[in-house]
Amino acid sequence: MSQAIPLSPEYRFTFPPFFPRYCTTLLNRAIDSFHEKRLGIKTTGGAGSPHPDASHYGCLAYYTYYKIFDALGLDKKDVVVDLGSGKGRPNFIAAQYPIKESIGVEIDPPLHAVSVANCATLREARAPVRFVCQSATDFNYDDTTVIIMFHPFGGETLNVVLARIEDSLKRKPREFRIVYGNPMLSPLIAAKPWMQLYDAWNPGTWSRVKFPVHFYRSTMPTS
Repeated sequence: MSQAIPLSPEYRFTFPPFFPRYCTTLLNRAIDSFHEKRLGIKTTGGAGSPHPDASHYGCLAYYTYYKIFDALGLDKKDVVVDLGSGKGRPNFIAAQYPIKESIGVEIDPPLHAVSVANCATLREARAPVRFVCQSATDFNYDDTTVIIMFHPFGGETLNVVLARIEDSLKRKPREFRIVYGNPMLSPLIAAKPWMQLYDAWNPGTWSRVKFPVHFYRSTMPTS
């Protein structure tokens, strides 16, 4: 299990010792393989990006995403958007919940093409899934209620994205949350007076959650 830490946006993480890290990673990979076969998709493996402010593509284990979405208590009003969606894993997991829609936003055309191909073979979806190939700085956030990120880009892009989200929430008041995995730039979100850090997971020695995860919610009026 992941251990709660005092609510601070600071990035607090060191890798656990080799043996527990090896064992929990091996277990995660076995479970990931099971889910990939069950859903009929292939989302494993990382990839670089030619875009200067993009991070190396990666994602969390299936176990962690299920744990995140369970904690969010998703329902039919939610539109889940993964920024830097890559091959689509978080979107396919979100689509197994009774939500309104699951959307992946990916700037890199080859990764976007993989997610589209996966979508064509996906099984067991309970909600619509779609992918768009564009920058997160250009995406229209007006219908979004939950954003998922695994440190997809640098501070320049994140600041533009946050400005667009703020404008969207002023224009269209609603409940809104951000879940940030490997939250290296979490202080940029915490610095916004309209965002509140309300939960933080930090991996323990034997945790199957391999990176810190920070949970934010909007404090703007919803009506």
